Amino acid sequence: MTFWTRTIMVLIMVLVFANCGAIQDQSKQLPTTIWQTERCDTTQRITHFSAFDLALPFTQTDTLTPQLTEVPHLFMVVLDKQQLTSWAVVSAASFKGRPSTWQLANLPDSLATSKVALQTLDSEYLWSLVGQPDYPYDRYQTLLQATRDSFLTKRAAVMVDYQRDFPKYALRVQSDLRGAGFQRQYLAMGKSVSPLGQHQFGLASDIGIHYRGKQLQNMAHYKTFLNDIGGRYGLTWGGNFKGFVDSNHVQYFLNSSELLRRFPELRFEFEPFARYFKNRVKRMTAAGKEAKVEDTKALLATLHSLHFNTPCTCDTLAQRPTSKRVLAIQKQMKTAGYVARRDLMVVGDLDAQTATLLHPTGLVRTLRMGVWK
Repeated sequence: MTFWTRTIMVLIMVLVFANCGAIQDQSKQLPTTIWQTERCDTTQRITHFSAFDLALPFTQTDTLTPQLTEVPHLFMVVLDKQQLTSWAVVSAASFKGRPSTWQLANLPDSLATSKVALQTLDSEYLWSLVGQPDYPYDRYQTLLQATRDSFLTKRAAVMVDYQRDFPKYALRVQSDLRGAGFQRQYLAMGKSVSPLGQHQFGLASDIGIHYRGKQLQNMAHYKTFLNDIGGRYGLTWGGNFKGFVDSNHVQYFLNSSELLRRFPELRFEFEPFARYFKNRVKRMTAAGKEAKVEDTKALLATLHSLHFNTPCTCDTLAQRPTSKRVLAIQKQMKTAGYVARRDLMVVGDLDAQTATLLHPTGLVRTLRMGVWK
């Protein structure tokens, strides 16, 4: 084997293993849909970190909050060319309170000029590492309020129309806003097939039809109520679902894909469940039930189109040693009020292409970042 042959072979191996999402066996037939071949490509360099990018890899951190004795501040720091280039800090009145930018006085010039203002939603993304609202809708109320008002107006009109035509029946809203905990219970009991739905965003309801004190179960009643009448108002009836028929359910958007296209900011909520959705499609397809996951496939396609070319963490070999430069930033941020035993810090290092979480419980975690391709 010649020198150049060996050199070329080494280069090929480096490129393959540098890309944590690379397809290992090119002889296999490639899937036909783009989301099925997506990968987190570490050969591509990230040039910018947003609050969204730095919060998303650590979304389960709020499980450590019960170990904290006081409400922390959360610092976001970005490093580039071995220098602190931007930073921000948020806090709230309580663990589950709504966050806002923490105002600081008498900052050193080096920090005063690099401090950035965050949008409300950026603060919410960061604060998710500390506390989760009882209802996901609360995090996005400003964004979703007008659409929820429209949904409630349409729901009321559908109920009025139905009772005008069928006055002997009583209607009862059984479920409206739903917290993440309740959704997990519904999923565990088999009353839902998704860990996330429009109930959590205030855009779905379950409504029972009652006669003489008993709820009717005949689907024909609900078809008239929520499909025929509800359809006139542009609402979607759960009885038409292919994956999970839900006869007394009605929602604003056709499916989660349509919801996400209308409000791409909600990607923050759906991304942590991407693996669940992919596994469900794989499982149902293997069982010959692919038709039942068409909405899930549409959701995955929408997620792919939204996160394409954005930062991601690799599924394999993502964790990396934490550099001395990142650890040293804790000392520098003390002049901005950072207290290690109380506060959280997320650090995006553009030189090393990593994201690091520094938690007051002592947890330090650094992840290798790539770009969705």
